[in-house]
Amino acid sequence: MTSTELAEIFHKEVPRPSSVEGDSWGVDATTDDILRLIDSPPDSLRAGDFSGYLGYCTTGGDDDLRFLFPPILRIWASELHTRDSWFTQYFHDEVCRTDFVGRALSPMLREASCRFMIGALSDRIGSETSLSVKGKTTSHDWFGYVASFGVFTTEIPALWSGIWESGEPGHAIALLQYLSCLIYEDSNPIFAPWTCNEGGGPPELWGYDSVGFDESWKEPNVGFMSTALTSARIHDWLVRTAELHPGTQIAEFSHFFLDELAGAAGAVDERIGLLLAALQIPSGVGFHTWASLRGSTNKPLSPRS
Repeated sequence: MTSTELAEIFHKEVPRPSSVEGDSWGVDATTDDILRLIDSPPDSLRAGDFSGYLGYCTTGGDDDLRFLFPPILRIWASELHTRDSWFTQYFHDEVCRTDFVGRALSPMLREASCRFMIGALSDRIGSETSLSVKGKTTSHDWFGYVASFGVFTTEIPALWSGIWESGEPGHAIALLQYLSCLIYEDSNPIFAPWTCNEGGGPPELWGYDSVGFDESWKEPNVGFMSTALTSARIHDWLVRTAELHPGTQIAEFSHFFLDELAGAAGAVDERIGLLLAALQIPSGVGFHTWASLRGSTNKPLSPRS
């Protein structure tokens, strides 16, 4: 699904909004600002054009956001490759806060949008190249993108399966990054420890790119991951990956992880359970660590439908 194909699908179903209402105080996007976005050639729009429109104080309504969604997704796909992109965070803030994709898009528009986003996320994740990450880098960002994707869509099964079954080196590197955060709790062989000068450290698998809106995963995503992510499946994937990439650092890390997993399968399954619990707890409840999740006596709140 290309951005042009996505725009054509929206164009057939979504009319130009007959009226819009912006921020009357002029702090965020005003009515005139929104009208300028609507009347601009879609391909001419850039991230900066939406600085007063997306995010915590998003102005406008469903009609104008629906009309503007194709160029917004085009920009979002590009910004996925930018470190600490304010645009991706504002976009995820908006769609997580309002559940726009599930609530305001027709089945056809939702399916097309999700196909486009799955492709864009897969491309971004497949661009990973490093199995030695020091400091805060773009390798940390994609973890938050995937976590947020599970909040505002039910398409984690399609995204995860495509990456898990891929033979592409970048996907293998990204999954080794992800699995390192499950196999190793203290000393991670891929992510160097956090430092005050460079940041970094292992990413939190429950850390969202969006923040502050009681994010939690939708139930179909949690249900899928409860069977798709197990120590047994990790073992089989590592064996397959080592065979697909012989003589590479990917194979070296796969064998290394297999040796570690042989004596730690129970601990990995426990951490997977803690991860799924964390993804069901609204983000505003508090800050989580493996230790705090393990020590909590509270049952996770019900997942979102």
